[in-house]
Amino acid sequence: MKKVTFLLATLLIGGLMLTGCKKDDPQPTPTPTPTTKTVVYKMDNSWYDQTSSSSITLSPCFHFTFSYKDANGTMVEVNDPTLPWTKEITVTTPFEAKLEGKVTYNENELPEEGKVCVGALCTIKTDNNKTADPSYQQFRDKQQFLDFLSTHPDMLSYSFTLSIK
Repeated sequence: MKKVTFLLATLLIGGLMLTGCKKDDPQPTPTPTPTTKTVVYKMDNSWYDQTSSSSITLSPCFHFTFSYKDANGTMVEVNDPTLPWTKEITVTTPFEAKLEGKVTYNENELPEEGKVCVGALCTIKTDNNKTADPSYQQFRDKQQFLDFLSTHPDMLSYSFTLSIK
C-alpha cells in the first residue's frame, strides 16, 4: 500500500510540475499602424531652367490627356485641362502614386516660325519627396520638331511613379 501511495504521490507531483510551468508564447509582430500623407500631382505649362537662367513655356498648341492614381488606387483620367493643373489627395501609406499620359497636337496649330517647346512638366510630391522632374524639348522651328518626332514618337508619352511609405 505504501508503494502504491508513493507511486501515486510521485505521479501527482510530476504532473503538477509539468502542468505548472507556463510556456512563453511568442508575441505576434504588431502590424504597423497605417498613416496618411498628402500627395500632390501637378502639371505645369512653364518651368524655370536654371542651366540657361530662363523661363521655358510650353507651346500652346500642345494638349494633354493624363491619368493619376487616386486614394482608392483607381486611375482617374483628365482630358485637356487648362495648365497649370494641381490635384491634392490624402492617401493611406504605403501608396504607389502614379501619373501617366500623352501629349497631342494639331499640326496646323504648330507655329510656322519660332521655337516649339514640348514636354511633360509634371511633379508628384509628398513631404519633400518629389519625382518626375520636368522634362521638355525645345526645337528651333516646326520642321525640326516634326523631324525629331518622326524618329522619337515616344517623346509624347510619359509615366511617373512615387512609392510613399
